[in-house]
Amino acid sequence: MSAFQAGPQPFALHPLAQLAGAFAMGVLAALYLPIGLAWLSSIAAATTLLAAVTFLVNSKGQVAKNGLGFATILGMLAVLFLGATLAASEKNRLPANQLRSLIEQGTIAVGEPVELTGVLERDPEIAPERMYLQLRMERIRSRSSEPDVSGKLSQHSAERAAYGVVMLLASVPAKPGSPATKVGEPGSVVKQEFAQLDLRYGARIRVMTILERTDSFRNPGVSSFTEYLDRNGYDATGFVKSPLLIERLENARIFLPLRWLYEWRRRLQAEIDLRFSKETAGVLDAALLGNRYNLDRTTSERFRDGGTFHVLVISGLHITFLGGLVFLIVRRLTRNAVLQFLVSVSVLWAYTLAVGAEWSVVRAALMFSIVLLGPLVSRRASSLNALGGTALVLLAWRPSNLLDPSFQLTFGSVLAIVVFSWPLLEKMSAIGSWRPARETPYPPAASAWFRVLCESLFWSERQAQRELERANFSYRLFKAPLATTFERIHLQRLLRYVFGAVVVSASVQLVLLPFLVVYFHRLSFASFLLNIGVSLLMAVEAMVAASALLVAQLSTTIAAPLVSLTNSLNWVMVHSVDPFSRLGVASVRLPEYSGWGRMIYIFYYLPLTILMFLLAQWRPLALDRIKRGKLRAALLAQTIALALVVFHPFSAGPATGKLRVDFLDVGQGDSALVTFPDNTTLLIDGGGRPGPFQKDQPLREFSESDEQTFERDTRSIGESVVSEYLWWRGLDHVDYLLATHADADHIDGLNDVARNFSVGAALVARTPREDEEYQRFAGTLSAKQIPTRLIGSGDVLRFGQVTATVLWPAPSANTDSPSRNNDSIVLRLQYGKRAFLLTGDVEMAGEAGILQAGEVLEADVVKIAHHGSKTSSTESFVLASRARFAVISVGQTSIFGHPNAEVVKRWRDSAAQVLTTGNSGTITITTDGWDLSVARFVK
Repeated sequence: MSAFQAGPQPFALHPLAQLAGAFAMGVLAALYLPIGLAWLSSIAAATTLLAAVTFLVNSKGQVAKNGLGFATILGMLAVLFLGATLAASEKNRLPANQLRSLIEQGTIAVGEPVELTGVLERDPEIAPERMYLQLRMERIRSRSSEPDVSGKLSQHSAERAAYGVVMLLASVPAKPGSPATKVGEPGSVVKQEFAQLDLRYGARIRVMTILERTDSFRNPGVSSFTEYLDRNGYDATGFVKSPLLIERLENARIFLPLRWLYEWRRRLQAEIDLRFSKETAGVLDAALLGNRYNLDRTTSERFRDGGTFHVLVISGLHITFLGGLVFLIVRRLTRNAVLQFLVSVSVLWAYTLAVGAEWSVVRAALMFSIVLLGPLVSRRASSLNALGGTALVLLAWRPSNLLDPSFQLTFGSVLAIVVFSWPLLEKMSAIGSWRPARETPYPPAASAWFRVLCESLFWSERQAQRELERANFSYRLFKAPLATTFERIHLQRLLRYVFGAVVVSASVQLVLLPFLVVYFHRLSFASFLLNIGVSLLMAVEAMVAASALLVAQLSTTIAAPLVSLTNSLNWVMVHSVDPFSRLGVASVRLPEYSGWGRMIYIFYYLPLTILMFLLAQWRPLALDRIKRGKLRAALLAQTIALALVVFHPFSAGPATGKLRVDFLDVGQGDSALVTFPDNTTLLIDGGGRPGPFQKDQPLREFSESDEQTFERDTRSIGESVVSEYLWWRGLDHVDYLLATHADADHIDGLNDVARNFSVGAALVARTPREDEEYQRFAGTLSAKQIPTRLIGSGDVLRFGQVTATVLWPAPSANTDSPSRNNDSIVLRLQYGKRAFLLTGDVEMAGEAGILQAGEVLEADVVKIAHHGSKTSSTESFVLASRARFAVISVGQTSIFGHPNAEVVKRWRDSAAQVLTTGNSGTITITTDGWDLSVARFVK
């Protein structure tokens, strides 16, 4: 440590934080710059050796005065190149027999049935009608094709050792009429179907499944499924239709204490699910045990809308509360610091392992452990140092953690509290509670209004009088009158807590704003207040629930009031956002800047960094006035940056004067965004779940007293694909929505778009009152006060220089008539010499009607009807269109066999180039009225 103590060096204050910053910069450089691993290793070794020599020589006093500064720079460079080396090594160290490698090389085909042998890494996660199994693989058997001696392909079964983790989803459908559907309840379907398999931690099984590792929806700005798998350590996912496909083998060797922890967790979840209401049990399962599969979608969305979803995710808040509680209890029982540390950390890490040891939980536990370790090694427990030490350990273990949104949000929020909230509140407390002393004889250097605020919250007249009575001198201080009033009516402490919570919440949102926009496209105004109440309610609910479970072991009757109180507290907590939602001020959805526009986010953090340094340097009791010129300039710059992000005036970009059509990859469905030359937007269909999957949306859950509908917390295609793409484009509004017809795979996603964006009007051809899907859409339009316009053949819509002609269907006197495939709106866009033909799901009868009406069909680009089904694309229709490009909106695989091979051949024979969204992802076609350009997201 002598090298760090030679003079007042800033590095000595927070060395781990600065080293973590250098390490992170090295990781970023390796991930984004093409630098060879050999070069990085050599440079890292050279700089490390040079830094070590320089530090050693400097510690013996044989260099110039500024030698330590040079040595520090070398040390930082060494850590930077070490981070780059480890990141590059991580990218290159994927074993050849790891499942991820086998899939990427094509050795194992995605969608092909395979037989996996492996060991369950933890107990199954139980959810309504399903079970999640985390399988660490040992062997894989698949059927592969190889040429025989005659040159023909032959099928044979190949078995090989394999490494990796697969997340298996086992279907556990409830039996018709079964009254027992609560997870863990005696006689439940889960136990009936899987009890004989005894699936738990350490069980070795052989299972037949179909692996999945490809992105279902490939569009710019849309979350990547493969990136999600990699971040969470999964090589693939698999689906198990029946327990008959699982063969139980012998148990593997296990860590027995971990099995006890999993057993405790399983029994506790069973008790929670048995004693409390479905909604309450889902919240407690998530917040206490880390199982979010039992959360209802409506409940989850309320927490997201209120900006309080973090209370349902076991993270820093939970770990700090639990660790602090255990530490306080142990400190009451013993004064031995080592024992206090060991017991607190042991309990904390046991809980971390029991709830699954997700990265967010590990991060929080590791940081808490470092903070507790500080006093044992005679070091002040610096929060910034603990944060840096935690980051160093986790990044050294897996450098790609740096790109994990969870990692970024966790460290960003803690950093905001450490560098903004705590310093500001500490200095406000010092200003408000100031009284003359030898060290601080003069009043604090602060503005008058700020001093009044600080004194109102932190000045205690009673404490001051007690100290003055013990002193051998007297004086009179003139403090803010509100301080005495608040203290007298016992309101000061509450106001101090509320103010502190608002400061923490505001600082976290301020620091994380660009991340919140890019990852969630949501800014919650309600969270500034709800974070206080919801966090308190969650803590109280957890304690009451724990008491109810303990008492229930003795008497269910005595525990009943506690159970009822827990359910009531949960209802208040879940519905606390409702008043804000009714007023429309709970949260807003924000688009992001993309491309070069992301430089705005860098600009956002420049004044924020200056404000951080100004706050750190400000010492109000030492008469160091904050540099008002720099403060005003930084605040002005930060206000401008904040406005650029929140109001996003440049996110959508300027008008290009071109007509652009983006055919989105929504799987088995349709969605196309038309951007006119003046930036007017028309969204034609929004994707959705096709018919056979509609039954998978709501799951019926039965209790003994009533019926409830359980809808899993899954993101719809309209939210996770179409809306995400629109936000990536920088849009916060869509001028027009057009629903070609009322099938779910076309209209369902428009509900999410209507809720997430400002919409000018909706265009439809029919308003069928008996159609469930259309009525959902109509209800959303009504709730959002979006006008509906009826269109039909013969209508001509003008968007600047673009003419949109409606070719089908014919106007109907009864607008309540059905809206099926042959009632699809067919639209022809004309811009200059170029035309687009957008056909919905129109079938042969509709195509014949259009031809019979003598409509002009010739177009450069045709969106092939009905996903390339054989029910459409008659030869006469294909020939009449004379298309150069034919686009099919279809998934990579289709349960309906789309597109039909004969249909594809028919279009190709007509000289059209056939493109599918399943192969190309988003297909973007742009024209200035003369030239056409085609771009595919998947190259």
